Amino acid sequence: MAIKKLPSTGDAPRSTGVPESLVPGGAADSAGFPWAGRTFEHHETAFAGDDGRAPQAFAEAVERLRGAARAATPHATADALAELAEAHAEALLALSASRVLIPLLAEAGGTGLTPDGRTVDKSQELSIVTVASPDGRTVMPVFSSVGTMRAWHAEARPIPVPGPQAALAAAQEQTELIIVDPGTPEREFGVRRTQLEAVALGERTAPAWADPRVLDAFRASLAGEDRVLGIALLPGDPQARLLAPETDVVLRIAAGLDRAALGGLVGELQQRWARDAVIAARVDSLRVRPVAG
Repeated sequence: MAIKKLPSTGDAPRSTGVPESLVPGGAADSAGFPWAGRTFEHHETAFAGDDGRAPQAFAEAVERLRGAARAATPHATADALAELAEAHAEALLALSASRVLIPLLAEAGGTGLTPDGRTVDKSQELSIVTVASPDGRTVMPVFSSVGTMRAWHAEARPIPVPGPQAALAAAQEQTELIIVDPGTPEREFGVRRTQLEAVALGERTAPAWADPRVLDAFRASLAGEDRVLGIALLPGDPQARLLAPETDVVLRIAAGLDRAALGGLVGELQQRWARDAVIAARVDSLRVRPVAG
């Protein structure tokens, strides 16, 4: 079920919020029904009594992650990184055990002409929203609460689904990223291509930069390479908001390499990493940070 793809090596920061093509509306959804007093009892009995607030366990997990990210930057200790990795894994588990809201937006169907020659919509269809990231990948926005969804787009209609169902839908549609609560910075939480399977199955998974198997694969790629004195993996997106590549690959470079030689070395290493099955399966995106050895 996992989406297999080579890791991105330079995805630009993603701007969250409402896509330019969408215009916020008022206090009613896209069908004109007011939000006040809504529950999800009409969807499934699993959501009876759900008033649209964020699931407490997930909200607490994201809050813990934010605190761990603050403690781990800019100069992280081993203990702070371990806490950040644990908080990230717990947030993914909490999402897997939570209800999320998939937004539907009205989209014009067929059009027609009025007697006076004006173009009008003959019908409207409700569509699931996806947006594009700067590197061209598709992102599925979902929401933990009606409040954060309304802040993103006031006319969206919420469809409650279990977190694993949202992850499965993203994987089946080859949507590589999920962003929870876009447009609400303190609540945003991103799920990357390499984490969709864990969310769908309710399994614990560590971020790639904290996975010993991934570090071993990177170290193995340097076998016989005397221009690199050491390697370390660090969080590139510690708050897990999809604002930067997931993993920073820190290379300690031997003295004497000029800019051209360094560029050639990094290019060679990226080709090796692209061929490595563990790195391709576990690293969603990476950024190379050479430092003097």
